[in-house]
This record gives sequence, structure tokens and C-alpha cells, in this order.
Amino acid sequence: MSYTRRRATRALRVYWILLLLVGEIGLYQWHIGGCKWPTKDPAAPNEPRPTTVAIIADPQIVDHYSYNQTGLLLRTVEFFTDIYMRKSYRFLQTIRRPSHVIFLGDLMDGGREWDDDQWATEYLRYRSIFTTRYPQNTRVYDMAGNHDIGIGNTVVKSALKRFHRRVGPTNFVIEDIGGHDIVLLDTLTLESDDPEVSHDSRSLVERLADGLTSHPRPRLLFTHVPMRRPAQTYCGPERQSAHKYLPDRTGYQFRDQLLQNTTEYLLKNIRPRAVFSGDDHDSCTVEHPIDPNKPSERSVATEYTIGAFGWASGVPIASYALLTLYPGSPATAAQPTYHVQRCFLPYQLGIYKFYIASFVATLIIVAAVCYSGSHSWHPAAVCRLDGSEDEQHLINRSAANNSSGLPLPAGMQQGRWSFSKRGCLLQMIYILRDLFVVGLPTYIACILFFYIF
Repeated sequence: MSYTRRRATRALRVYWILLLLVGEIGLYQWHIGGCKWPTKDPAAPNEPRPTTVAIIADPQIVDHYSYNQTGLLLRTVEFFTDIYMRKSYRFLQTIRRPSHVIFLGDLMDGGREWDDDQWATEYLRYRSIFTTRYPQNTRVYDMAGNHDIGIGNTVVKSALKRFHRRVGPTNFVIEDIGGHDIVLLDTLTLESDDPEVSHDSRSLVERLADGLTSHPRPRLLFTHVPMRRPAQTYCGPERQSAHKYLPDRTGYQFRDQLLQNTTEYLLKNIRPRAVFSGDDHDSCTVEHPIDPNKPSERSVATEYTIGAFGWASGVPIASYALLTLYPGSPATAAQPTYHVQRCFLPYQLGIYKFYIASFVATLIIVAAVCYSGSHSWHPAAVCRLDGSEDEQHLINRSAANNSSGLPLPAGMQQGRWSFSKRGCLLQMIYILRDLFVVGLPTYIACILFFYIF
């Protein structure tokens, strides 16, 4: 192996090892580590420690119903989408250490369509992706989405019962968490005309309405589907879609926004300080007016629609949110407050594009090195007979020294360069093989890190 080839191979090995470590691990640490818990400014002296809540929307793990794929193609898509969320959730837990995690529904893509056996298999897959690393310090709440149970009059009763049985209740109140009450409300069943389906949701809203005076803590409402707002209401600068407003579409088992009467019903009876929703897969921040005919400390409720956690959800960059709850302090008369920070995960398609660009650049560099190394210089030579006619001796001389411009002596041939295509191709294969035997184990080690540790 030539000196140039050795240097190029060594440099490319180091480059690919560093590239894979950064692309598969480093970028996740950097993005999640760079998005910190929002804090109160200025902080009240001697105020109790705040409660931290991570909010994740629409993990919607890919399955047969996502792209109508089967076989190896489906398994490939599942692998790359699963490992992205696995890595992101792993670092979210280890770096941020939230005390509570709330999933805003759509845990699976085809959850409402599966039979019990298929659903159980997919749910185990979901749980393996979102494994709780610190169960003694972290409470996790899974809400239902329309992909899990349906919506309104098309709620799949068997899927709803299965969710209650295997996952947990779809309506829940976390009382006095950081000085607030968190209301996890199943608005999917709330909009059903079937009393059997909507009973639990309506009962919870009525109970909350009755407790407005007896439980004066500020409320935070969590719903899978966003609330109704005026058409083309601006969502804010963090929205990635070309349309900077929430669409208003209705189709098979989905609705982009709650009905107007549902929205008014919830705002008047729950009177939330803030609303957190998912379903749209993109970010949106709007304000909803609360019933002006009733006294309230606040006249509006801010709604935060959280982007999807997966990278194959129709928006370029996946995201989540961090919520900090300050309980206030009677000693200082500080009131409970909440603070929200949107966080964005690595741009996975951008990582893959950079890998492809690096591979193309590697091929060009390897081809250039091998092309240069496959040229041979044949110096000037003279043939003479010595003894017999069958014996010839080749006398090598350098044609480069013939700078006089005079013709070479009789029988002497001019020196020349020659190129070996086969030699160039073999060198390329050897270098790429050397890179492959280093790069592939590095990539496998990066992936196994999130399955073993």
C-alpha cells in the first residue's frame, strides 16, 4: 500500500467513525441537552422546587396501516423510525430527568384497527421504545388518540375498552401537581352521541365545573385534538408547515379541531389556565377567550399544540415540550405559575442526506487516490544483442534526463506512463473494504448502545 493510500484510508476511517458517533449519538445529546427546563424569572426567594413535566405528542409508531407496506420494506421503516424515538426518549430521560411524562395520544398508527393479539404485539413494541428508565422517580401517563380508539360517533368501542383494560383510564386528573391540577380529558369520546361512550368524559367535566370554587388551583387541560379557533388563526413562528394556521378538515376517523360547542363547553366549565393538545403533528400557539360573563382571574386560555415526536410524521423536524410548574408560596404571596418550552429533535432526513453526501465525497476521494496510484512510469530503454540472437538485455535509462532535445540513440525507446484500470479498481475495493469493516461495526455499536444500556 502506497504512503498516499495509507494516509487517505486512515483519514477516512477517522472521519466515518466521528461522523457516525456524531450523527447517531452526539446530535441527540446536543439537541436535548441544549433545550433546558423553562424557569421563572425572577425566581421568588425560598420558593418550593418546581415540578417538571415532559409532553410528548403523537409517537404513532409506524405499522402496516401507516404506508400500506409489508415485508422487508415495512420492517426497515419500522426500525429507523423506532430507533429515532428510542434514542430521543432515552436522552430526554437521562439528561432532563422529568418527574412526569404525558403522552398526548396516538400511541400507535393503526391501534384501533388491530385485533387483540396484533395490538398486544404492537403495544409491547411501543413500551420497548418508551421504556421508563427511572420508574421510582417518573410518573408516565398515556392518553388515547383517534388512531388508538377513533373519534366522536365513530369511536371503536372494543378499542376503547381494550385501552382502558391494557393501558389505563382515558380520563384522569392529577391533583395538586406543582400547585396546579392537570386534567387529562378524553375529548374523543366526549363528542360521541352515544351515552355509553361519552359518559366518563362528560362526568369528569361536570365534576370539574362543580369544583371551580372548592378547588381554586389553576388548571391545565390536556386534550388530544386541538380546540376550535377562528379560520386561519396564526399559529406562531415555530410552526414548520407552509400554512401557518391549523387546518380544519374532517375525514375517516379524524378531525383537525374539536367542534365549536365542545370548545366553548370545556372553556366555560373547566376554565383552564392553559391547554395542551397534539394530533396536528406541528406546533401551534393560540389564545382562546373564556366566557366573559363569569368572573375569572384570566380572560384567555393559551393553547399549545405540540409537534409529533417521530421524524416520519409529515413535518421536517420532530419536537416535544417541557413544562415547569411553580407551586407558589404563601409566605411570599407568590402565585402558582407554569412555563413552557418547545424543544426540537435532530433533523433525521438531514442526517441521512449528509451520510449520502459524505459517501459520494468518499468515493470521489478514493477514486482520485487510486487513479493517481495506478499510474506507472516506464523509463527509457535500449535493446541490444549479446552473444546469441535469442538473448536480449534491457538497459534502463531515464528519459527525463534527456533535456537537450536531441534525438535518442538508435534502438532506445522514449520513457512513458501507463495506467492500470484493473489496479485502480482493486485499490478502490480494498480502501472501501477497509472503511466498511470500521464503519459498519461503529454504526452497529451506536445502535446496540440504546438496546443494551
